[in-house]
Amino acid sequence: MSTNARGRHVRDPRHPALSLLLRGLLTAVAAVLVVSLTAAAVLVRQLDGNIEAADVEPLLEDRPTPTVRADGTSGGEALNILVLGADRAGSESADVQLGGATEQSRRSDTSILVHLTADRSRATLVSIPRDSMVQSPSCLLEDGTRSPGGLIQYNSAFEVGGAACSIATLEAATGVFIDHYVVVDYDGFIDIVDALGGVRVCLPEAVDDSFSGLDLPAGEQTVIGDQALAYVRARKIGDGSDLSRIERQQAFLSSMVQQATSSGLLTRPNRLISVLDAGTRSLTTDPGLASVTALASVARSVQALPAEDVRFLTVPNEPWPQDPNRVVWSAEAEQVWEAIREDEPLPGEEPEPEPSAAPSATEAPPPLTVGPDEISVDVVNAGSRGGAAGDAATDLRIQGFTVASILNGDTEVAGVRLLVPPGQEEAARTVAAAFEGADVESGPGLERIRVELGDGAPFVQEVPNRLGDEPLPERTLPQDPSSPTLSVRAATDDICA
Repeated sequence: MSTNARGRHVRDPRHPALSLLLRGLLTAVAAVLVVSLTAAAVLVRQLDGNIEAADVEPLLEDRPTPTVRADGTSGGEALNILVLGADRAGSESADVQLGGATEQSRRSDTSILVHLTADRSRATLVSIPRDSMVQSPSCLLEDGTRSPGGLIQYNSAFEVGGAACSIATLEAATGVFIDHYVVVDYDGFIDIVDALGGVRVCLPEAVDDSFSGLDLPAGEQTVIGDQALAYVRARKIGDGSDLSRIERQQAFLSSMVQQATSSGLLTRPNRLISVLDAGTRSLTTDPGLASVTALASVARSVQALPAEDVRFLTVPNEPWPQDPNRVVWSAEAEQVWEAIREDEPLPGEEPEPEPSAAPSATEAPPPLTVGPDEISVDVVNAGSRGGAAGDAATDLRIQGFTVASILNGDTEVAGVRLLVPPGQEEAARTVAAAFEGADVESGPGLERIRVELGDGAPFVQEVPNRLGDEPLPERTLPQDPSSPTLSVRAATDDICA
């Protein structure tokens, strides 16, 4: 089967982002249980026959280097799966009328990059706006010709060269190697939602939209059948943009995760079989995923993944200056792609440090014998952030220290280094009490204790024998402009949030 999409470009989005969970993750998890049933081999052969395989590897050129982190834990390697929502030409879903027009071409207006970490501790689903303006390479097409390449709207890559061109375009734009792809169509969507017993949604206001067929009251409710399909298709909700629709689809996917894990679906073989049959008939994948066994293998590697560690986000973007109806990826997007390339947490989602072992009982340090009012220091910026030396000098003076000078050093250090003249070792203990983790070294030839602040230097803290009672200022590090604030949704978030 050809995965190329031929046909005119239409602006009306019609493809729900129900791909990974619906036919990838959820189908694969369910398949694990089906495979374990008596006489499951016959059913597996039937389901395998439902999945269409299309090998696009020969059409891909100049690919990025895969990032594989074999760490010996569950999963063993990171996986990047590109999920594309598309109509099958001639299918019932392709014939659905939207806005008075019937679209028969094969298009993809929904793209999600699914990243599974090597240790399978996180799943990140990154929605790629269909209206993104990106540089596409010259794609090699199935007939041996090439596309022209250049600046295109991202979803046009699928129309030009099917899944192969979508993969090539995304890899060129992000440097992320795509391990697998899945193309999903509408067929089976309603059956899957109905098998779940419906999916909870939340509308801020009532909607009666003849364009999509969505007719629902305001508030939280459960949608099934045609209304579920209309909900994920509708454009006339919110500001009517593709970005608004993506947010709603991500919320829908989150609700599906919650419903699938709480409805008992996975323990009901009769319901499972109908869902699997409908779901697998909706799939076209690369040969590496084109079997229930392959999908089950992925599922087994993530079966212990908690729902709260399934995260959804949209590529950070901003309006394209030449057309406000299109977007370009903002500078923060590169931080997302770097995290995926390196199999690291997203910016702002670094894991909490593991608690260290309880320290063994040690003898309390002797009391400080030299008061701050007897100590004079030089404070030196030796690679710390701008303003750090001035802040430290202020905090030391508040406690009674004398700061003789504030300098810029010629060398850089890590953390805090104290250089101590001979005979001032006891005074240095008092200064060191103000800087957690400070390194103390001898400083022959110096007149005063030299406090050098380097990269990672901590803020000044109160010393036990300080003078006065004026509190130290509350200090925070300035926002790092290279660390974006991302809007990330967890699968466990409230559907109305």
